[in-house]
Amino acid sequence: MFRLAVKMTVARTGRLILTSLAIILGTAFLSGTFVFRDTINQTFDRLFADVFRDVDAYVRSTTFLELDFGGEQRAATPISVLEAVRRVDGVTSATGDIQAFARVIGKDGEPLGSEGNGPPTFGGIASADSAGLWSITDGRLPLGSNEVILDKATAENGKFVVGDRVRVVAVRGAREFTLVGIASYGDISSPGGATFALFEQPTASEFLLQPGFVDAILVEGDDSVSDEVLAQRIDDQLADDLKLETLTGAEITAEVQGQIKDVLNIFSTFLIVFSYIALGIGSFVIYNVFSITAAQRLRENALLRAIGASRRQVSRALLVESTAMGVIGSVIGFGIGILLSQLLSALLKATGFEVPSQGLAIAPASFVNTLIAGVVVTVLAAWFPARRAGRVPPLAALRDTALDTAGKISRRVIIGLVLLVAGGVGMIAAMNDAPVQVLGLGVLGVFSGILVLGPAIARPVALFIGVPVARLRGVSGAMARQNAARNPKRTSRTAAPVLLGVALVTAFTALAASIRSEIRDTFGDAFSGDIALTVDAQGFGGIPLSTTDQIAQLAGVEQATGVGFTSVRIVDPNEAPSTTSAATNQRGVFVQTINPSSISNLFDLGVTDGDVTSMGSDGIFVNAERATEKGWGIGTRLQIIRVDGAIIDAEVRGFVSGDTSFANYVVSREMFADAPTPIFDAFVYIKVAPDASKDDVKERIAAISSDVGIGTLQTKEEFIDDQAAQINQVLALIYGLLFLSIIIAIVGIVITLLLSVFERRREIGLLRAVGMTKSQVRTTVRWESVITSLLGAVTGVVLGIVMGVVVVAALSDGGDVSFRLPVVETVWIVIISFVLGVVAAIYPAWRATRVNIVEAIATT
Repeated sequence: MFRLAVKMTVARTGRLILTSLAIILGTAFLSGTFVFRDTINQTFDRLFADVFRDVDAYVRSTTFLELDFGGEQRAATPISVLEAVRRVDGVTSATGDIQAFARVIGKDGEPLGSEGNGPPTFGGIASADSAGLWSITDGRLPLGSNEVILDKATAENGKFVVGDRVRVVAVRGAREFTLVGIASYGDISSPGGATFALFEQPTASEFLLQPGFVDAILVEGDDSVSDEVLAQRIDDQLADDLKLETLTGAEITAEVQGQIKDVLNIFSTFLIVFSYIALGIGSFVIYNVFSITAAQRLRENALLRAIGASRRQVSRALLVESTAMGVIGSVIGFGIGILLSQLLSALLKATGFEVPSQGLAIAPASFVNTLIAGVVVTVLAAWFPARRAGRVPPLAALRDTALDTAGKISRRVIIGLVLLVAGGVGMIAAMNDAPVQVLGLGVLGVFSGILVLGPAIARPVALFIGVPVARLRGVSGAMARQNAARNPKRTSRTAAPVLLGVALVTAFTALAASIRSEIRDTFGDAFSGDIALTVDAQGFGGIPLSTTDQIAQLAGVEQATGVGFTSVRIVDPNEAPSTTSAATNQRGVFVQTINPSSISNLFDLGVTDGDVTSMGSDGIFVNAERATEKGWGIGTRLQIIRVDGAIIDAEVRGFVSGDTSFANYVVSREMFADAPTPIFDAFVYIKVAPDASKDDVKERIAAISSDVGIGTLQTKEEFIDDQAAQINQVLALIYGLLFLSIIIAIVGIVITLLLSVFERRREIGLLRAVGMTKSQVRTTVRWESVITSLLGAVTGVVLGIVMGVVVVAALSDGGDVSFRLPVVETVWIVIISFVLGVVAAIYPAWRATRVNIVEAIATT
């Protein structure tokens, strides 16, 4: 039987290729993600091993904060310890290192590098010490406060040459420097596509950070002792009250490599999850194909039973075929995935994220994981069709037709309704403050119920959708309508991937529309100014406070205030000491920084208790719900620990609603006036004086923002629209990742139609013999595809709207977000589904017209 199964698989190469397509698409994206991740990890491992090859010790502060979204922010290191480090026995050279925010302004006045979403823009130190990370490729090192060097990629992108004047923006504002050199980082022009402006140490400390401070100190030894011994000697020379530590070169290399991997793994994990979702949707296609082929091979399987094959042998034969298809599809998919990983790298490079070329990294584990995923999904999808094939009675060999029944409809309806009711109960419970896990189970139950009920509802829905088709297209339309309803089980299975994709897209679209509407209403009420200057800094850099103050002094500006963000650690002295690890105790929280004296009557923070003007440099306003959870009231004393370790004895002086405060905690920017680590504004809100022209004031502000090359200047309406549109970025990402699922759904329709054409070739031949034209055959197949696609789309839209209502209600806090139906987007989803149905039918319709009339009639 095994040899027979192999021969049967090889004999049906067309079916093998068609079934493998769904596997190839799913595994290609999965393997591409694996290869891309392995390649990037290997590349950065080699890069930082090379960059830190001359660093034997690394001195840094022990004071740090773990950020909410990963990573850490560490306190600055006083440069005064540099001489003490250089005097340590075994130290050859030592130099300071800074990686702080700095933007290079191009010759055309536009800043180089992207703002927020792309690679960061750094400022740092260029040093003659061999422990430094940079090497000069042209010119010389900077000397004095008016000189700078750039990384090679930035110089090329900005068309700068040695001797040019370069404008750079940092925490101290905008300044012009003379370009005296161009440098490379290891063996590449710029790490990760970032831009670098490098200065001598005193200038870098004053311009980028705080005079007298650096981020860390890089040390090179003379190899007389091990790195561990050298690090211990340096530690012994550092006073305990400085709170510094010394890592070996290997330790800092491993730590940086690990941090890069953590960031990249978040991205790759996201892609892998959607790859498995696409592979799961592909399983519907595989299941459908095997169900159809099992029905079409009914006589063949019955003959095998008649000559002595057992049920188990017949089932195993089909499972052998599915395993072969899984292996072939996964291997081909892995090969295509390698090309996709290269395409992804090219796309990143096109967006400015340069990845050094170190060759592809194809790990055996990636191939094995892809192969296992593809084969397991294929075999599982073929399991039930294989079992049904084994139950074919020998007498079925007398039949001349393929049967693919839906089983007992009554039992299917009962099971589907039970799942629907159970899912509905879970969704209703989620709308009434049940945990979000209940919402997930409810959605799963509803989806499962709809899929189980599919064959029961497919026929009436297909007939209903096909009514206008029959009226508009005559006989061809009527036949397409009946063909779609002829085998409801097959039709529902074919429409299932479309249903899932459309339901998810509709639900996310409805959720996004509801959130956009709520944001627009909230910010419309809160912002009473006329102009806003915004920057998408993503927590790195922003608008210098000096720029905000400069805008406030402009003629025609009645009031201007800045709003920014930073991280601190908040400790309640009255709270019991934590038993968690020391690392966990260093976790920071985001706080919003404001200027209390200028924000009133310009932007409403949603204050529910207290007076913002009383905040002072030691006051804090807390989200009202968070304060209730913590048991804090007006007057509660809290310790606010900055990243530099400074402790501020703060007092709770008010509460905010949290609707427009952006963070759970609000403090004055004066709390950080003496901090070595600078803070920035993310927004500047401006009110124009009544007797001034808004256009004139906007031009004056634009001159300042252009000078520093930072921020986007917007009117009130533009600012509100921009804030509401933030959700579109997440929506676009979800759309993009679901696109692969839609492609697989199209492939599923194509495969099903091709197999249906093969199954009905005698019928098509007879119709052609009695006068049906090729055009009518194409029309019939095309509209059958459209009806199937619209069946999934209509059902998916209805289900998506229901999901959207439930999700909005479940995630809304106290009903503050109301459901909004995106009518235009919903109509477009249906239109796109119609187009996809037409596209999917092109090749099957053409194949149907190629049926040989005489051979088809003679087929038995």
